[in-house]
Amino acid sequence: MPIRLVMEKNFLRLSPDDKIEKLIKELEHQTCAVVTDDDGKLLGLISIDEIINLVIPPSDYILVGLDAIKEAHFDWDRPVSDIMNPRPIILSPNDSLGYALEMMLETGIKQFPVVDKKKTVLGTFSAQSIVRILRVFVR
Repeated sequence: MPIRLVMEKNFLRLSPDDKIEKLIKELEHQTCAVVTDDDGKLLGLISIDEIINLVIPPSDYILVGLDAIKEAHFDWDRPVSDIMNPRPIILSPNDSLGYALEMMLETGIKQFPVVDKKKTVLGTFSAQSIVRILRVFVR
């Protein structure tokens, strides 16, 4: 089964100058955000891992406790281009579901942009995509 049949076509698309604050506000029901230029060409991907790295306290904070974390200042006005992965592993819409699963298992990565030959983003494929497929068989 080609992943174009199961990829997420309604995905969060950001420009490189969008602020991290916008990313956090809009990411509620998504597993990743795709950063594109004005023509929809892939510039980068922001996965849950990049977001977690924003808020995981440095080891020093662990030593001083939660109060230091609460007082920490995160720069939400930074552009998303500062935290995106500029060279994510990509999938083609014609790649098979088996290949996509193999990529997940081999790399440990759970979110991929799906792009055409011109690097225009068509959708995303993630572990959530697999869960959606499984729901069809459970019903």
